[in-house]
Amino acid sequence: MITHSLKQEVKNNFSISLPLIASQLIYASSGFVGTALVARLGDEALAASVLVSTIWMSLSVLFFGILNAVSVLVSHAYGAKDYKAISRIMSQSFILGVIVCMIMVVILSTMPLFLQLTNQSASVKILATAYMHALLLTIPSLVWLIILEQFLAGINRARLVLRISLLVVPIEIPIIYILIFGKFGLPAFGVAGIGYGFAITYTVVAIGMTIHFLRAKSIKPYGVFSSLKSFHPLILFELIRVGFPMGCMHVIEVSSFTVATFWIAEFGTTVLAAHQITLQYLSFMITFVFAMAQTVTVRIGHEIGSHHHENIPLVIMVGMMLDSIVVIFIVGAFIFLPKYILNLDINTQDIKNAELVAIASKLFLFAAILLIFDNFRIVGFGALRGLKDTTFPMIASFISFWLIGLSSAYYFGFKTNMAESGIWLGLALGIASGAVIVSIRTFHLVNRLAR
Repeated sequence: MITHSLKQEVKNNFSISLPLIASQLIYASSGFVGTALVARLGDEALAASVLVSTIWMSLSVLFFGILNAVSVLVSHAYGAKDYKAISRIMSQSFILGVIVCMIMVVILSTMPLFLQLTNQSASVKILATAYMHALLLTIPSLVWLIILEQFLAGINRARLVLRISLLVVPIEIPIIYILIFGKFGLPAFGVAGIGYGFAITYTVVAIGMTIHFLRAKSIKPYGVFSSLKSFHPLILFELIRVGFPMGCMHVIEVSSFTVATFWIAEFGTTVLAAHQITLQYLSFMITFVFAMAQTVTVRIGHEIGSHHHENIPLVIMVGMMLDSIVVIFIVGAFIFLPKYILNLDINTQDIKNAELVAIASKLFLFAAILLIFDNFRIVGFGALRGLKDTTFPMIASFISFWLIGLSSAYYFGFKTNMAESGIWLGLALGIASGAVIVSIRTFHLVNRLAR
């Protein structure tokens, strides 16, 4: 028998999902502002920013994906009310964080060597190298914050995650602006100012969060820092076992869209611009789905920890239902209001932009189709993560993105007359296949738990 009602599950879901959604949207909006500021520096600065952002994105989705395992393990222990286990998990999470920091610093430090292999001008390479060196300073505090935020999500304190984001962005944007353009007598660091701004902001917030964790009575029972000197190899291994496939899955997905972008560049600058604009809005809107997926992960962890396996189908159903409601509105806007959306980037009334508007409007339709299937796929992955099944999602992503998605995209894009539309159609087919695979796997595991 289900131990709580549909109304109660909706309430439980909202307590986690709403703060996570708001937090992710706030962080995403800061990226929009940062890009707009860099664009004022000229084409070379923007090119350097794109180069570094591409490298940073590939690294961050892998290593920060690994750290998502913290919320999975913590949510299971929280559901079981095993606070000593949470303390041990956190101590090993910090060890994992140190390992992640060291690897990221080493890899990012060598990236300027690879920049020399690109066809960019020497001035762009110099700007990109300066930006990359500045980003090195952000890694320790950012990793620390991610671990703390994953802990908060795991213990159903997502509202504090929202408060952190509300604190970060108002500090971050002014600091970045000051450092980029050299205000108040400070030197103008240009595009590297973004990295320095991130480093200052995340360091200040990380210090503030640590002080709060040490003083807050509501956090003390979990002993977040009380087991720092202990070493539990089995827990550390479990964090890596759960987290590494998650990171690899994100790399597979990001790399697929990177390859698709290079293919679309073959069709000209206007088509590439339309593709980038469409991808920009799709990436922004999909933050809703990612937040809901993490909510489902945490909620399933709570129910498994408290041995209420019978509630898991309801958790998944509510998560999928609430997320689908939001996705329907987004899809409707993509299909029926593309010009209104495009007005935020370009003047749709200008005859010079007519071709760009026409292509982007067409791609918005494919993005809408893709988002419908991605909704089921990502929330399904969230359910599997909650069940600690992360290897299968990685394999499913490889099959759906690299084998089905990219091969279909290449065929429809270059072997038919569909061009850029064919590439987006191929990606949509890959994601649709992933949604089917994940749904079958989730249904199988949930049924096995119910026996």
